[in-house]
Amino acid sequence: MQRVLSFQMARGFSESSEFVTKRMCFSFLFSVGFLCLLCGFLLGRFASERSIESRAARKRLEFAGNGLEHTEHLRQFLLDKLGETTTYETSRTTSIVKEVETLKIGEALSDLPIFHRVITNGSFVVATSPGSREPDRFVVLSASGNGIGIALELVKVLNQIRTEYNWKSRRTLIFCLFLGSLDICPTMMSNFIRHKIVAYIALYDDNLQGNGNFISAGSDVIQSIIFQEVTIIRNLNSPQNHNIFDSNNKTYRDVLFPRLALDIPHAVFSFMKKNNSVNNESENNESFKLRQIPLTQLVGDTIWRLSESLVFHWNTKYFNETIIDVLETINVSKFLDIKDDIKKTVEQLMSSVQILNQRIDATDGSKSLDTRILNDILMDLDRSLLCPDKYFRSKTDLASFHILSEQSSDILSYLSELQKCYNTAVQLLQE
Repeated sequence: MQRVLSFQMARGFSESSEFVTKRMCFSFLFSVGFLCLLCGFLLGRFASERSIESRAARKRLEFAGNGLEHTEHLRQFLLDKLGETTTYETSRTTSIVKEVETLKIGEALSDLPIFHRVITNGSFVVATSPGSREPDRFVVLSASGNGIGIALELVKVLNQIRTEYNWKSRRTLIFCLFLGSLDICPTMMSNFIRHKIVAYIALYDDNLQGNGNFISAGSDVIQSIIFQEVTIIRNLNSPQNHNIFDSNNKTYRDVLFPRLALDIPHAVFSFMKKNNSVNNESENNESFKLRQIPLTQLVGDTIWRLSESLVFHWNTKYFNETIIDVLETINVSKFLDIKDDIKKTVEQLMSSVQILNQRIDATDGSKSLDTRILNDILMDLDRSLLCPDKYFRSKTDLASFHILSEQSSDILSYLSELQKCYNTAVQLLQE
């Protein structure tokens, strides 16, 4: 009996020890598993936080300086390369030669990876480079004659930046190159594209034949951007730039150049002709060659800024000074009332624009929807200030004032339309 009890007790102790051992092993494995799970969770959280911080840092860098700071080295590369260029020359002879020239240009552009579509038809070529962030907003460069050479040099450098740095423009770029005197590019674009164009830059051969200083004309917002670019290019280390570009914008106010007959934000580049100077074609070509590098840099930097900026700003200084200068020339008593009304409306407009600029400055650049909305408001304002008639001629073009200065009845009609257009712009901003 004692043996049986001893055996059973020994067996019970054995089973109890085995159970404890198993439980300890299970507890140990569970603890190790829990620690592994905890470590994995902490490591994952750490990696996630680092990833979030890294993305936030990249985002801050991307949006710094109105979206231009992180590509400043590419912009400088662009200006340096454009400072070394020699411009491609186009033929100006028969229509057959022009068609051959057009095909030649179209084939050259089709081989470049920067373009996803190139259309060649008769005397013009349209090449499109899609935008990466705002593909439904368009920056257009239209060129003829010597302007084609500038456009092709710009395309060559932009394509180099694309292939070497994997760069893509923020907005879609459209290059429209035509041989002839008539710009048919606007008629080739759908109403959708026309309404989504943020800037239309024109380089017409006839306007580039002058031997004087640079001058431009266009819609008010785009003009202000051009003046900023003129200051930048003028300050580059080139004495030639100082001779071409006026340092204080007085030339632009004294010699008003007409706008294009377009209902979209635009600017047309030109060189003034010096008084009492008559140059033949060879002299004009030599004069242009002296100006082609700074002009090419100006075009390139302008297209870059219009394409890459998160949101545009309207510096109203030139607009304000120009309209005041024009109004101060009105001294006829019967025009004084409308003159005072225009002054008051312009003051309201400037006040509203100041508020808009404050909104733009306070906007978080990382909120793409907000920046796009503000850009659209500014572009709608620019279109409103163009105030085109049924023939797309701008009713607010101050160059028209000098043409009408001797015809009092037309002047009154012009000033009345000017007042209405500015009132419409004020109402647009107030809404």
